Amino acid sequence: MSYSVIKTNDDGDVIYQRTDDDGLVRRTCLAHDSEFQAWLRANKDSLPDDIQAKIDAGELTIADAD
Repeated sequence: MSYSVIKTNDDGDVIYQRTDDDGLVRRTCLAHDSEFQAWLRANKDSLPDDIQAKIDAGELTIADAD
């Protein structure tokens, strides 16, 4: 499973998509989605380049666990 940036909506929110290991897109979400945030925390040392670029630019933040 991995996430990637797919687009920015009209409100300026970046929309991310999850692609499962079988190659199918299973869900889309915004940055604050709890499942996406859990994935970011679990993979913070090996994120895809497009996701890492959003973090480096300050456009995406990995939230602390609840």
